[in-house]
Amino acid sequence: MRNLSSKLHTFAGHSEEVYQVEWSPHNETILGSCSQDRRLHVWDLSKIGEEQSAEDAEDGPPELLFIHGGHTAKISDFSWNPNDPWVVASVSEDNILQIWQMAENIYNEEQDDDDVADDALE
Repeated sequence: MRNLSSKLHTFAGHSEEVYQVEWSPHNETILGSCSQDRRLHVWDLSKIGEEQSAEDAEDGPPELLFIHGGHTAKISDFSWNPNDPWVVASVSEDNILQIWQMAENIYNEEQDDDDVADDALE
């Protein structure tokens, strides 16, 4: 049985109050969080504890998969698209709705750098 008096993990990334956390409906290890800091973070729990180079560590912990920084006001809500796995809608306090998708090379580690370069040429 789990000991509820000790934490499992702390996610460090937002610089201000977090307003919402939501699991991806398509992947059991992916969750998103939005904050007053105008950022929406996408986390991959399967990467917790992975080793990082010093250069990668400057960008955040290994479980921080992506940061959406397109809003100019605090993000008050977001939602995963139920039909398209990596599409997210986010809305900020200035009434701006953004619908966006991460580039495939961010979440698909099987696609190597050569594939990205070849795709760009086509």
